[in-house]
Amino acid sequence: MESPKKLIREKSYELAYNSWKSGMERDHVISRIREFYELSILGERSLECDVIQTPTYAMFIVHGQDDWDEDTYRFLMDYWREKILGEGYTLYMSDQRREILDGGIRLTIERHYLKPDVYEAMMKGLPINRRYGNVTLELVFFGEEVDYLKMTMGFYHERNKHREKGLENLMEVLLKG
Repeated sequence: MESPKKLIREKSYELAYNSWKSGMERDHVISRIREFYELSILGERSLECDVIQTPTYAMFIVHGQDDWDEDTYRFLMDYWREKILGEGYTLYMSDQRREILDGGIRLTIERHYLKPDVYEAMMKGLPINRRYGNVTLELVFFGEEVDYLKMTMGFYHERNKHREKGLENLMEVLLKG
C-alpha cells in the first residue's frame, strides 16, 4: 500500500466542479440519489445504494452507475463536503491512497474526513454539539472504474448523553437542491 497523499484538485477540475455545482446536472444527480435513498428507507432493496445503520455508525453507499463518469462522483463527494462544512464542521483531512490487490488490480480511495467544530464550546465549557458525529466521505475506484461512493458517520458515546442527529437528518441536508 502506498502512503496516503494529500488530495489535490487541479484548477481545471475546480472550474468544472463550479459549473456542475450551479447546473442542472447537479440537480439530476441529487434527484436520483434521493430516489435510491427513499426506496431503501422504505425497505425496498436497491442495487443502486445501501443504507446501513447501527448504534455506533451509519453508512450510505452509492454504487457505481453506468451513466455517470468519475467526475460526477468526485463532484458529488466535494459538494457533500461543502454541505457538511456548512453544518458546523471542519475538514480534518482530505487524502488519496492506492493499494495493489491480489491479482494486480489497483484500488484507489479518495477521502474527506470531517469532524464537528467543538473547539469554541470546549474552550467556554459549554455543552458539546456533536451534530452528526464524525463524517467520512470515500470515493473508491476498483481498477479504473468507480466502485462506490460511501458516507460513514461515526457516533460518539460519552457522558453527556446527547445523541447525534442521525443519518436521516444529514441526508435531508445533503439531498436539498
